[in-house]
Amino acid sequence: MLNLMMRSLFRRKVRTLLTAIGITIGVTAIVALGAMAEGLRTGYMAMFSGSGADLVLMQRGAYDVTLSAIDEKTIEQIAAEPNVSAVTGMLVANTTASNLPHFYLFGYDPASFAIKRFKIVEGAGLDAVHRAAAANREVLLGKTASEQFKATVGGVLRLGGSAFRVAGIFETGNGFEDGGVVVSISDAQKLLQKSRQVSAIQVKLQDTQQVDQVRARLERAFPRLIVSQSSQVANQQQIIDVLRGVALGISLLAIIIGGVVMTNTAMMGVFERVHEIGTLRALGWSRRRVLLMVLGESMLLGAAGGAMGCLISAVLVGVAGQSITTSYLRGSLTLPLLAQGMLTAIILGTVGGIYPAGWAAHLLPIEAMRYEGGVSLNSRITNIRFEVLRTLLRRRTRTILAVIGVSMSLAAVAALGGLMEAAITEFNERFSAGNMDLVVRQQDVTDMAFSTIDERVGRQMAALPGVQSIAGSITGIQTSQEIPYLIVMGYAPHESLMLHFRIVEGRGLSGNREMIIGRLAADAIKVHVGSVVRLGEVAFRVVGLFETGMSWEESIGVIALRDAQALYGKPHQVTFYSIKLTDPQQADRVIQSIHAQFPDLLVARSSEFTESLPDFQSMSGMMLAVSLLAIVVGGIGLLNTMIMTVFERTREIGTLRALGWRRRKVLINVIKESLVISLAGAVIGLLLAAAFSLLLQQIPMFGSILAITFSPGLLLRTVIVAVCLGVVGGLYPAWRASNLSPVEALRYE
Repeated sequence: MLNLMMRSLFRRKVRTLLTAIGITIGVTAIVALGAMAEGLRTGYMAMFSGSGADLVLMQRGAYDVTLSAIDEKTIEQIAAEPNVSAVTGMLVANTTASNLPHFYLFGYDPASFAIKRFKIVEGAGLDAVHRAAAANREVLLGKTASEQFKATVGGVLRLGGSAFRVAGIFETGNGFEDGGVVVSISDAQKLLQKSRQVSAIQVKLQDTQQVDQVRARLERAFPRLIVSQSSQVANQQQIIDVLRGVALGISLLAIIIGGVVMTNTAMMGVFERVHEIGTLRALGWSRRRVLLMVLGESMLLGAAGGAMGCLISAVLVGVAGQSITTSYLRGSLTLPLLAQGMLTAIILGTVGGIYPAGWAAHLLPIEAMRYEGGVSLNSRITNIRFEVLRTLLRRRTRTILAVIGVSMSLAAVAALGGLMEAAITEFNERFSAGNMDLVVRQQDVTDMAFSTIDERVGRQMAALPGVQSIAGSITGIQTSQEIPYLIVMGYAPHESLMLHFRIVEGRGLSGNREMIIGRLAADAIKVHVGSVVRLGEVAFRVVGLFETGMSWEESIGVIALRDAQALYGKPHQVTFYSIKLTDPQQADRVIQSIHAQFPDLLVARSSEFTESLPDFQSMSGMMLAVSLLAIVVGGIGLLNTMIMTVFERTREIGTLRALGWRRRKVLINVIKESLVISLAGAVIGLLLAAAFSLLLQQIPMFGSILAITFSPGLLLRTVIVAVCLGVVGGLYPAWRASNLSPVEALRYE
């Protein structure tokens, strides 16, 4: 049986190869994205447990360690606790470096126990005495980062617009750290504008047997902080869960499209071997044996694609591990992850082969021997006027599967594009709230949450000619057991921007420790006027529910600006400023004035601000990558189908050529068939995207945020992609068909 299965797979080498490539792409996505989440988790774990700390304290409710903010005075308080031998603070952040948009920065006390793990391979360490006498700020550069930047000891590295001298190059064996930079905690605080703040506190104990008792005591003494053992901190980073969720979603998309391609391939393999299967059944093969043979072929093909996917993933992860931005991928490709990829591929092969195997197993020998391979057409198909439709309906199952594969790809393109359009439109409306004309944020930040502007700068901007009013705001994310994810914004209660939040129940903000919350968020987390919402360990009383007509805003909570500054560790700072001009026609002049006086700030018109956000740029890049993945896999399925169509009709094409059909006519005819499939897929894909949009809107709290906008531009792009898929998918098969020699084609068996 194995010989028959292998011979069947190699009978149509092109079809087998294309199907294997489709599975390979899906498995590559699964393994590579899984490696990203695993690499980040491993990096966090090594960062905390490798320092020798027994306990780590972070801000309760912080979405990620980079967003945690703890007062530096807490270090001294913890040091006074019994059984504590050493305490040190650390800062972790994303910043920009030498035109690199995403770069990890670690701030440590040069005299602390935690910095000793950075093994200096060139130059010197951040010695406290040496630094006190140094004229320039100094950094330790990871080995991977130094190779990427081609930096040497004594060279200059620009971090967030500031110059630092490279004092030494270190290596820890952890790609997460080796692709970053270490500075003194005081320099990190100045660079990140986090005066007297740390991201986390690491604690070393005198007696590690007492770790549970010390942990309980610290939790009681510092209720606003979460205390964890160093080996457990990585599992509490919400960003890792988000990455895993994204990986799962993309993997499911690749699996679904790949599964359709696999089913189509297996079905074609059965159709062209009906006589052979009938002969085997006549020779005594049982239905079970036929089913196992077809299913085995599909599983073998899945396993081959899975093996190639794992191999390509290993190469990609290995190459990416040498880059600064993805250095955390080094060593992240684990055996369980590879096993998951292989298992997915085999399951894909099994599921894709079930229907074709069942169809083959139920063929009666006499019916199989009479099978004409789809050459004869029934009267309904013959009466169809258009030749292209007659050809496609000859193999209805194959055509339907091809349309489904293309429609899934185009549904992904339409849904992701619609999500981005809806988000950009709504956020632009949000930043235009209160008739504000300009929005200002910090220039060199990798995420809007890291933007920090001093209120003194705001007062100076308010005094510029042409500025009528200015309002600052803080944006952050809070998580807890009761509230898994809540965006919280801080505004001054009596600013004009607060009028944008139309109170529909209760009242507006009037002081501290109060919150107004959007109607959607209130319904999702089941709170009402008078309820208490805890952000970290700080209790806020809900005094009002609001509506704005924008689903994104109706899913957030709003607190007083001073409360938000305390909550997110930004005293006398804001995330961004909104500016109203006396004359909007003078916007360009005001923008130039702000840029000239504050070069580290980015200013944009409120209607264009969203496109400048690094958050949206990263999201756009990710969605583009997912769309391309879907298009490639769907395109492979269409190409496979059209190649099979040409193979099956070789003698028919030879007859047509012998009757006078020119090559050009044959080529156009095949491309027309491919275009019909892709355009039908576009129609069904848009319907699927619309259904997906309705499904998303059923998700509590987040559903309305995930609305899909089907603009004319999106519909046109989807149709253009469908046409391109049809042309590309049909071009090679059409070329092959048009170049068939009539004599050779008529001899084709």
